[in-house]
Amino acid sequence: MASSWSAGQRAAAIAAVSIPSGYAWLRWKYPTLLSDVEQMRRIMKFFKTLENLDKERISVPEFFEKYAKETPNHPCILYREESYSYADVSRKASMTARWISGSDPSLKKGDAVCVLLHNGPTFLWTWLGLLKLGVISSLMNYNLRGATLLHCIRTSEAKKLIFGSEFLSAVCDILPDLRDLGIDLWMVNDTGIEDMSPPNDLVTMDIDTVSDDHYPSVRIENLTDVASYIFTSGTTGMPKPAVIPHSKLVGAGIFYHLYSHLSAEDVYYISLPLYHSAALLVAVCGSWMKGSTIAVSRKFSASRFWDDVRKYRVTIFQYIGEICRYLLAQPPKDNDGKYDRPLRAAVGNGLRVEIWKEFQTRFKIGQIFEFYGATEGIFTFVNFDGRFGTVGKYSWIMRRFFDNIEIVEYDFASGEPKRDKHGMCIRVPTGEPGLLLMKMLGKIQFAGYKGKREMSEKKIVRNVKVPDDMYFNSGDVMRIDSEGYVYFLDRVGDTFRWKGENVSTFEVSHVLSCFPVIEEANVYGVHVPGHDGRAGMAAIVVREGATIDYGDLYRHVTSSLPTYAQPKFLRMVGATDLTSTFKHKKSDLVKRGFNPDFEEVFIVEPSQETYVPITQRHIQALTSGQSKL
Repeated sequence: MASSWSAGQRAAAIAAVSIPSGYAWLRWKYPTLLSDVEQMRRIMKFFKTLENLDKERISVPEFFEKYAKETPNHPCILYREESYSYADVSRKASMTARWISGSDPSLKKGDAVCVLLHNGPTFLWTWLGLLKLGVISSLMNYNLRGATLLHCIRTSEAKKLIFGSEFLSAVCDILPDLRDLGIDLWMVNDTGIEDMSPPNDLVTMDIDTVSDDHYPSVRIENLTDVASYIFTSGTTGMPKPAVIPHSKLVGAGIFYHLYSHLSAEDVYYISLPLYHSAALLVAVCGSWMKGSTIAVSRKFSASRFWDDVRKYRVTIFQYIGEICRYLLAQPPKDNDGKYDRPLRAAVGNGLRVEIWKEFQTRFKIGQIFEFYGATEGIFTFVNFDGRFGTVGKYSWIMRRFFDNIEIVEYDFASGEPKRDKHGMCIRVPTGEPGLLLMKMLGKIQFAGYKGKREMSEKKIVRNVKVPDDMYFNSGDVMRIDSEGYVYFLDRVGDTFRWKGENVSTFEVSHVLSCFPVIEEANVYGVHVPGHDGRAGMAAIVVREGATIDYGDLYRHVTSSLPTYAQPKFLRMVGATDLTSTFKHKKSDLVKRGFNPDFEEVFIVEPSQETYVPITQRHIQALTSGQSKL
């Protein structure tokens, strides 16, 4: 491998490893060499650690029990006014495992149980108790109802449903179907309500009725054993259950604490849903594998967020996408950025470059670890050197050692990679956007989805560089610049085509969000009769108390975006519709098109250099195919 390096690259690599001083020339020749070598060192340490844990079959429950024995009184979970030590949570997890095994001795390792619980200690020790039994926890989105909730339960092929009493009505709505599936109902009365009228075949799950003696964890065969199912967010189509092996729990925990230097003294604040991978794999597993404390909020609250940070003496917190914007939109307070302990880090993804510096500065966050990853993905990038707007780096050193990432051309209509005359994928030039593919090699494999094999096969791309190689299709449009920095641009499905050009919703949303009075912009494409492709439209939320000057907005848009990417329609909304993990929902907006129905809709009027309210005259011209837009 090294023989293909240039002489300068070989000299740089050798010097970086073996020479303790005299870096002046190297720093001039390779400005990012030190950080690139440090990144490589951390990644190699990650793989070595994961390999050793795999050999010893050490899982997250065993890490947890290690700290429960060594530091039993150390705080493990902080919730509202409650505090639970590692010993407390260990006892609760043992009681959960003992109650479940006693209630149904036929439940065995590899069986699935659905879990429908809100954020809180009960969720965590229930999940840990199921891990101890080797039972797969299928984690339900607690916002789902009706057919979608039933779909998730059915695809899990679960034998039981553990749910909180606050979800009793949601469960009763689909009760006949659950009975047809033969699913037993175990309810946790976590609301304290005594006058409920539950179905006769429902069992109250009261773990306090059993012994709190230690319940040993089932020994797993290897880390490829399945730990949980975590559902995709379902922004398009029904949610799919991603298979989460123990290796993913362990790997996520190791990877992120290697970057963020997590220690037992840290308090990690989680306000995101625990049923999703960002909070559970990164924050919980990372903390439990270092003996840290986690402070859990029942749900995200922009007005309460920083009060919680101060209350729990938080040192690191988890974010996703738009919550940073929500926090910035809160009126400034005298105690912004003031804490009893330094807030040394934030870990998450989706922080937009236009608010990055303001967010970090106003709230005095030591370092932001923006990362890129997917619930079902096989590789992760992490920004650990603070470069605004990037999700990490794929340096020349990493490409030399791993060569596991490709950014390729893709067909807009199908979202599939384009092929050259030999049937191989076509790598895009440096700095150009393309579809991100991740190589499947050795133990780095796509675990797939629970269900039909075809669902998993759709995510695998073969014959990328050489015949019969296999790559995971991320479904994301990314680019890597000349220095190796990686940028997330958009989801393939979110990109739309207009006037023969591909339009990135992420790019257009970014431009609109830079307009001073716009709080949020959800960008999508709508069909217009007589036109190929889809015209750009944005659902706009204006900051409270502000008014929008449509002439100024027109000038801002036309000076920032090419003609084909400029939104042709604006829909003024009070709030954007989000998934539970703060991703914009677009399907309903796409169906509504440019009809004003319950909200004001504006159309671009180039002759007046502004956006004007859409009228019946406009709609008639559009629907008859006479408008040229």
